Amino acid sequence: MVNWNISQNEIGLNRRGLLVWSLLIATVILIYLGSYTFIVEMDMVQMIEGYPEVIISGLGMSPEMFVDVNLYHGGLVMLFALLLASIYAMILAGGLVSRDSDLGTSDFLYARPVPRTTIMLSKVFSFLLMMVILWIIAYLVSVAVGLFWVAPGQFDLEGQFLAHLMGFLACLAAGGIAFAFSPLVDRVQGTTSLAIALGFAFFFLDGLAAMYEQLNFLRFFSIHYYADLTGAVAREPFVTGIIVLPAVFIAGVIIGTLLLNRKQFTA
Repeated sequence: MVNWNISQNEIGLNRRGLLVWSLLIATVILIYLGSYTFIVEMDMVQMIEGYPEVIISGLGMSPEMFVDVNLYHGGLVMLFALLLASIYAMILAGGLVSRDSDLGTSDFLYARPVPRTTIMLSKVFSFLLMMVILWIIAYLVSVAVGLFWVAPGQFDLEGQFLAHLMGFLACLAAGGIAFAFSPLVDRVQGTTSLAIALGFAFFFLDGLAAMYEQLNFLRFFSIHYYADLTGAVAREPFVTGIIVLPAVFIAGVIIGTLLLNRKQFTA
């Protein structure tokens, strides 16, 4: 059901973007995790006591995060890494499908004796491989900075692995959402704009739900809630998230495949 030639071609076309986003996320990890010692010396626990409660709740900045390097990295640094990674995941997934209409390559690709389902699944397979590479790089950078520089002997490899795994699953869900709407959009710019908007929407919905009790229901619409990075780094991954995030990915791929099979391409 997967055409390796199509998958290989998609990976080749998107390898530069993968490199750029990997470097961007690695830089965020390097800067913020690398600053942990400086933050401890600043006595951030005392500083955040003067912050408004809504800000502390929205960003999940509990005092424990600034005395435990694992909670700091998994619950705070990875929060922003996931924001970037989820936006990239949706840009990538959406572009894999909408690019064909935008550049006119659909005239060639969909005229071949290859079922559209196979084409879609081949693109999905490319997406999966690139997401695996992205999160392996993120994990290796985290280990290199945390274990060998910032906190030797304190950096919890298993807890951090679980946090990165939940981040990976959240990106799969984000990509599934993009695959679902991408056949409806004929321009890469359109899918890119939607990806950026949705990425920040997920981030802010989770923050608003944490800030205001009456808006707590909003968390169910955010991939950040299901990823629960703080719980994962404490070796208590959110079981519901482990089920929901892959389910959203699979559902998105199915919807996207159905829509692509019904799509009428115009010259």
